[in-house]
Amino acid sequence: MKRLLKPLGSLKLRLALAAVSVIGLSVGATALLVVRDLGVRAERSILDSSLDVDNVSKTISSRLANRELALSRAAAQWSAGDALTLDQARDFLRSQAALGALFMKLMVVDAQGRVIASADEMRVHAGHNSVQDQPFFQRAMREGHAIVAERSQPGPYSPLDVVLAVPLGQRGLGGRTPQALLCGVLRPQTDNLLPELSDRGPGDNASAVDTVLIDAQGVILAHPNAQLLNHDVSDDPRLAAAAARWRREGAPLEPAAWTWRLGPQFVAMAAVPEADWMVLRTAPADLLLGGPDTARREALWMSIVVALAGAALIMGLSHLLLRPMRQLERRALQLLDDRLPDGADWPQMGGEIGQLSRVFQHVLATRASSQRRSDELLTLMRAILRHAPVGIGFMRGSRFELVSQRLADDLGYQDADLVGRSPRALLPNDAQYRALLQAAQTAFGNGQTYQAELEFKRRDGQTFWAYLQGAALDRRDADAGSIWILSDISELRAQREQLSWSASHDSLTQLVNRREFEARLGRICSSKRRSEPNCLLVIDLDGFKAVNDGAGHAAGDAVLQDVALLLTQRVRDTDTVARLGGDEFAVLLIGCELDRARLIAEQIRARIEAHHRDWQGRRLRVGASIGVVQIPNEPRDVATLLAAADGACYAAKHSGKNRVVTQPCPVL
Repeated sequence: MKRLLKPLGSLKLRLALAAVSVIGLSVGATALLVVRDLGVRAERSILDSSLDVDNVSKTISSRLANRELALSRAAAQWSAGDALTLDQARDFLRSQAALGALFMKLMVVDAQGRVIASADEMRVHAGHNSVQDQPFFQRAMREGHAIVAERSQPGPYSPLDVVLAVPLGQRGLGGRTPQALLCGVLRPQTDNLLPELSDRGPGDNASAVDTVLIDAQGVILAHPNAQLLNHDVSDDPRLAAAAARWRREGAPLEPAAWTWRLGPQFVAMAAVPEADWMVLRTAPADLLLGGPDTARREALWMSIVVALAGAALIMGLSHLLLRPMRQLERRALQLLDDRLPDGADWPQMGGEIGQLSRVFQHVLATRASSQRRSDELLTLMRAILRHAPVGIGFMRGSRFELVSQRLADDLGYQDADLVGRSPRALLPNDAQYRALLQAAQTAFGNGQTYQAELEFKRRDGQTFWAYLQGAALDRRDADAGSIWILSDISELRAQREQLSWSASHDSLTQLVNRREFEARLGRICSSKRRSEPNCLLVIDLDGFKAVNDGAGHAAGDAVLQDVALLLTQRVRDTDTVARLGGDEFAVLLIGCELDRARLIAEQIRARIEAHHRDWQGRRLRVGASIGVVQIPNEPRDVATLLAAADGACYAAKHSGKNRVVTQPCPVL
């Protein structure tokens, strides 16, 4: 007996038996998947059919076209003279008795919108209304051709009436203005414009498929329930979700049909090409799918019962088979307790559980030895970090584990405050933090050291620039962590930026100097993407020498500063204003057409001319001669462009000064 039971002591065998039990029970869930697949196939078939809504829309369009054609043929028989009289209108309507079968009402409307005569139910009588404010009248008189399906505004007609209008005769210049209109009034709900609004199954009380007609604003024109006529389509609970989705998509009027499954309903939609209408067909999903929801519910309940039975079986087997494993689990959790003596009792048994018990005991002994070595290294590392002249931090899992005192001081923290903290709080924003992580991961993955100058944020919110270096302890193991060195370079960076700014700017006007301007112009000329227009202005002050000679160089410097301010106020941040030397300035306009550049130059000239500076009882004024050239898309060197702009400026000087001259850039 013991030999027979011995194989069952293997955990693998017992887990295999449990798995077989689960697989056997899972077969019961297959029914749910089969029913679901059948439902999906049936639903796809219904969606592809579009509930025949496209044929309905085409039928409505055809019937509208036939009525329009009938009106047009009748209008062709109009033979009245220039003067439109009541008798002429009456006689004409009596001659068109055949139209009475197509329209509930016929009207003859003059060019001022007055109804001259109307006919309904074969009775012709004089009109007493005006349709001047109606959309169909305004559109027909404006466009001079048939108007299909214009719903009337509140007035002499029901809001559900639809008016088709065709011109009668032509008058005016070119014969384009209709002398009058022949109008046919119909109502989609009752005038045989739609097919049957409901397709009812035999013996069913509810309709299988209902047809609803709405206009472009979503107002119901035809509905199986007459009480919903002239209501918004969302007032029909079955169509509310479809109406909301249709409007979210911009209320398109596409003749191509589309179908949605919205809750318990299928809704198909298609536009009527001859009018701004939409046809909606709706049907209950359960009725079309043959009750798949009921089958799904039954299969679901069966699957739940099967799953519960299987879960109960697995839980029972697990409780019996894994009891020794739980005992070993409780003992393994005690490994985290450093106070547990090394000789504590362990479960004594054979098989896989006994092997795991011996492995855990070996791990515990190894852990104790490693812990002692780690403590010694940690003590040594803390001593190094305490006296390091630069900021040093060790990170693992995006958290600081060790930091030097210098790093904490630079960031305004105590060293203990940074331990366990993410470096995100040390950077000004999330974008910079994400960029740092991405660049560091790339460098570490390539076996390289990360180096960068970054802006950091102290605890009090102040920012400073630092040189940051980082290296992975083991690039093959991301969990090994990384070490970082941070050096404050705020003063060095400020000195470097000051030197860079001074080298590229004019100290008097604070504008870009000639060397920097030519460099920027050179980058524009050498750019491979030269599709946008750019223009160059060269400005030479008129009368500046008189200011210098008469009021002194200090006054001349003040005038130059005024001109620099006027120039920077007139251009955009993307443009460049420079002092080329003496009283000569230049402006580089980015993305600016030549006509626009000429206008800007003229405005600059006018503002300089209007400006004056009061200096020791004298009023100092200067003018400006401005040369404008457009930078061509073809390659040009900087010298050629500046020479062309100087030439235009020279031409402005010699043609009377204080003016703007535009010249083309020389052809290569």
